[in-house]
Amino acid sequence: MLKHMVGRITTKPGGKPEMGEASIVQRYDRPLPKVRTSIPEPGQSGNRQLPQGALNVEHIQEIIELYQGKSGSHRGPMSVDDIAVRFTVEASVVQSIVQFVSLPQDGDIQKKE
Repeated sequence: MLKHMVGRITTKPGGKPEMGEASIVQRYDRPLPKVRTSIPEPGQSGNRQLPQGALNVEHIQEIIELYQGKSGSHRGPMSVDDIAVRFTVEASVVQSIVQFVSLPQDGDIQKKE
């Protein structure tokens, strides 16, 4: 039954295997292109300057910690307006961050490690 599905497998005089009418392509050992987004290089995102008013993940985490009063750089909770002045963004942006974004629980991080 398999012979009928595949066809006749023969060998060319040069030794290259062939299936029926179509020839089997030989393996090409060229290296694959580098995936550039899988592992960030050191200093790729940390040292890059952001435009005025742009926030990265570290900034968002710090905004939430400042609002909750858990930041190491400021004692006690900070108001939305003070945080907006500190990060040079609009107060509405900070308000939406503290309203809709939350940090993962500390217990979840310890369980994963």
